[in-house]
Amino acid sequence: MIRRTAVFLMAQSSKESRLAGKRYLVTGGTGFIGTALIKGLLAAGASVRAFDNNSRGSKEKLGREVGQAELIVGDIRDSNAVENVMRGVDGVCHLAYVNGTEFFYTKPEVVLEVAVKGMMNVIDACVKFGVPELVLASSSEVYHAPRSVPTDETVPLIVPDVLNPRYSYSGGKIISELLALNFGRKHFQRVLIIRPHNVYGPEMGREHVIPQFALRMRELPRNDQGAVPFEIQGTGQETRSFIYLEDAVDGILRVIRTAHFTAGRSCRHGSMV
Repeated sequence: MIRRTAVFLMAQSSKESRLAGKRYLVTGGTGFIGTALIKGLLAAGASVRAFDNNSRGSKEKLGREVGQAELIVGDIRDSNAVENVMRGVDGVCHLAYVNGTEFFYTKPEVVLEVAVKGMMNVIDACVKFGVPELVLASSSEVYHAPRSVPTDETVPLIVPDVLNPRYSYSGGKIISELLALNFGRKHFQRVLIIRPHNVYGPEMGREHVIPQFALRMRELPRNDQGAVPFEIQGTGQETRSFIYLEDAVDGILRVIRTAHFTAGRSCRHGSMV
C-alpha cells in the first residue's frame, strides 16, 4: 500500500503551479475522490466549480473549504445542466459516475447511461464553449486481469464477458476513454486519463474491502470465541493494489501540472503490488 502523511504534496508550491489562477469544473465534485480533488485544486491556487447530483456525496465532505468552491446540483445526464456549468472554465475533471458493486449487478443500464451520456455531455459542452483541457477519471478495472503486475498503461483493455452485468462499470470506463481520446484529437489541447487503483481513505463508506477488514478486526475483542466470520472469495492468496486518497489526488495534480502531451495519455495510480 501507499500511504503518506503529507497532505497534497504537489499543491504546496501553489504559486509555481500551472493550476494557479485557472478555473476548473469537477463533475462528481461532492463524492469521495471529488471533494479531495477540489481541496487539492484550491490549495494549488485554482478556483473550482463542483457539479454533482449528491446521490452518494455531500458538500459537508469539503469541510472548511465548502465556502471556497461553487457548488451546483445537477445530473450529468442532463445536457442543458452540463452546458450551464461548463461556461467560463479552463478545464474539466470528469469524475461523475455510478460506483458500488451492488449497482453494477442491479442497475447496469444506469451505470452505462451515466458513463456514455455523461461523457458525451461533457465533451459536447467542452467543444461548445472551447474548454481546452479534459481530465478523465477512469479505473484500473479496465485491465480486468492483466498479464503483468505492475501493469503498464499500454496493456490491452478488456471486457471479459459482455453478458455479465458486473462489467458494466469497466465497460463504461473503456467507452469513456475511447470517447475522450478520439474527440480529444480534434477538439482539445490536452486529454489526460487517470486510472486509479482502489482508492481508500476517510469518508469512503463502509462497503469497501479496507473498511470491512477494519470493522471485523474491531469486533474481535468482543467475540468470546476469538474469531469473527469473514467470507473470503478466492484462495486468500490474491493481492490488490491500493492507493491512499491524498496520494491519488497528489498524483492527479502532478499529471495536470506536468503533462504536455496533446493527443491523449493515460496514467495508472496505485501501489506496486
